[in-house]
Order: sequence, then C-alpha cells, then structure tokens
Amino acid sequence: MRDMVFTLIGAASGYKAITRARSDISRFRIAGETFGESHFTDTAVITPIVIAVNATLYFLLAQQFEHDLTVLTYGVLVGAGMWLSLIDIDTHLLPRRIVYRTIAVAMPLLVLSAFFDNTGSIAGMFIGGLAMWCMLRVLEVLSRGDLGGGDVGLGGLLGLYLGWVSYEAILVGLFASFLVGGFFALALLVTRKAKRNTHFAFGPFLIVGTLIAVLR
Repeated sequence: MRDMVFTLIGAASGYKAITRARSDISRFRIAGETFGESHFTDTAVITPIVIAVNATLYFLLAQQFEHDLTVLTYGVLVGAGMWLSLIDIDTHLLPRRIVYRTIAVAMPLLVLSAFFDNTGSIAGMFIGGLAMWCMLRVLEVLSRGDLGGGDVGLGGLLGLYLGWVSYEAILVGLFASFLVGGFFALALLVTRKAKRNTHFAFGPFLIVGTLIAVLR
C-alpha cells in the first residue's frame, strides 16, 4: 500500500513538472531569453513518459528510505529535477528562481528528516552543498563557458541532497553525471547528430547522476 501511494504521488509530481515546464518554456521563448531551440516538451508522448519516470523514481525512493518524510523530501528533488531538466533541454536555461525556491524548501525538509531518520546528516548536507558548488564553479572556469552558471547553482542544490546521504555520494554523483553526459555526447558524435563544438544541456545529467548516487 505504501509503495502504491508514493507511486501515485510520483505520477502527480510528473504531471505537474511537465505542465510547469511547458508554461515556463513558452514564456521564455516569447521573451526571447532562450539559448537553445529544442522542442522536446512539445511532443505529446513526453507527458506519459515523464509521469511514468517520476512515478518509478518515487517508488524507488520508497524502497531506498524507510521514513516517509525522507521519501517526500527526496521527492522534491525528483519533481524539481524533472521540471528543471525539461526547461534546460529545450532552452538551455536553469532558472535561478526555481533552483533557489527548491533550496528554500529542501533545506528545512532535510534538516527535519535528519531528526527522524538517522541515516542523514545535517552537517553533511551543508558541506555537500558547498563542496558541489565549489567543484562545479572551478569546472566552469576551466571549461571557459562550456559549463554554465546555472549548472553551478544547480550543483549547490544537488550537493545538499548528496551530502545528506554521505560524502561519498557527492563524488559518486559528480562522477556519474560526467560519465552519463560523456556517453550521451559520444553517442551524438557517432551518429553524427552533433559536432565537437555542439553545446547540449548538462543540467539533466547532473540530476541523473545525483539520483544514481542516491538510489545506488
């Protein structure tokens, strides 16, 4: 019963994410603020896919964490992560208002979860957020613009969730992000759907890497 309830909550989260993303993407396009012109979210089949993915992730979170509050807390990451990923894919934007709003919700929830779930660490949460932000900031400078400021800000949010789990999760999440992103870029090059100077949204890979580290 518990698994079913969280799966349904995840499905609702997915529907909300795709609906919000489409609205934001449309607004960004009208304002001319986009850096990419993909139309991934315009495809009708994306709605059931997003709903199914979020439902599955909530189910996996319910298997990973015993305390319901922890599941809901990481569910915030799933919902916001999907929302941000869809926006980033179509516009190459990671709106700071969404990232900061999610941080404002996530931090008190993670602190509260740590009181009821002894698997988490409040100190680790703060250290993780700072460490992830710093590492991505260094990579932003070294990449000379290939990694954007939005990715760095997102790293601060993801680091909170990773550090709450463990310090090891921070490194695993970052490594998994670049590994999955690298394979994706290689696949595009091999299939000649991209060139070496082609830019693609990296935010979704940071989120995927974080979820891999959390659910492993």
